[in-house]
Amino acid sequence: MAKVFLVLGVFLATPVFLYASGDHGGAFLTGAIFLGLLVLVAIRKWANPNLTSEYLEKARAVLGNDPEVLAAVVMAPKDATGALIWSILKRSLGGEIVGGLAGSVVGAGGIGADIGGTLGMLSGMHAQRRANAEAQGLLPVVLVAATATTISVLDWERPDQVFYVATSETSITPTRVLATLDRATTVAALKRNGLTGLLYLGETTTGKSIAFQGALSPMSPDTKPMRALLQVLNVTS
Repeated sequence: MAKVFLVLGVFLATPVFLYASGDHGGAFLTGAIFLGLLVLVAIRKWANPNLTSEYLEKARAVLGNDPEVLAAVVMAPKDATGALIWSILKRSLGGEIVGGLAGSVVGAGGIGADIGGTLGMLSGMHAQRRANAEAQGLLPVVLVAATATTISVLDWERPDQVFYVATSETSITPTRVLATLDRATTVAALKRNGLTGLLYLGETTTGKSIAFQGALSPMSPDTKPMRALLQVLNVTS
């Protein structure tokens, strides 16, 4: 819980710090981004009230009912932190340069650099997460489903656009299994990281391992199905 409050404190303090430092444009842009993220989370929760049952039904449509799917939730492959930070920094810097040059044409180089840097940051984040997932034979977002005997990873073809994610989660349908682990020989462990849960799965007989990150925030509609999956896997959240 302390990490949750720390994360929220950083979110709130960053625009205040920028404003106090004289970077009013950066403070406004940062505050607008944080507010936008909160609005998107609220919209997604309002637009997807029955994700627990929906995830189960969609997993069962692919896996069948023998054995029955006991829990399912949308998750993402765990970030490759170093590569993710480098990708964000590299594209953010490039965006700042391009945005600053474009903005200077109309006398708003600082604002252009801020906007360009933000767009570059988001582009770098999406690009690295897709590369990280594809290197593991996965997608940037997957549906993790557990039965009494297996843990299956299904495709969840979600476009990268954030606005689409917020409002159209229910239109996505999985079609194939990307990976399967044997529950009898798989060890599951959870590590909390603020509002995110890092789920580590390791198959002891084959050495196959996959790490996912999922929502544990009270605001997220994915938290309830996430906790259901953890309960099935006998993992304490």
